Amino acid sequence: MDYEYSVIGSIFCKADMLSATADSEFTYKSYTFSLRKMSDRISVNLRGMSDCENIPEADVSAVCKLLSEKFTCKVSMRKGYEVYGNANVFNGGSDYEVIEEKWFNVEFDNGIQEN
Repeated sequence: MDYEYSVIGSIFCKADMLSATADSEFTYKSYTFSLRKMSDRISVNLRGMSDCENIPEADVSAVCKLLSEKFTCKVSMRKGYEVYGNANVFNGGSDYEVIEEKWFNVEFDNGIQEN
């Protein structure tokens, strides 16, 4: 079995903020996040597999809040893992696919946590 850890998110800002924002990095404590413009949002990704596995959920929430305040918009982030392994299929064979996953989700809008 293989584990894939990730900390990812999206910044949903206004078009003028999106067009003015260049691809960049955001650092919180010792964690470095890549910020990349996508079509209608900014994608947030924590760099480093060991960081993704070890970052506390409280730090993920703090980063989400800080980015929400910085961009004055809605930011959604999640931390989790997927476990890949052999799964039985109908014809008696097996496929290597996600057999378990767990996610922590957090969302802030202008610095205020959403439920």
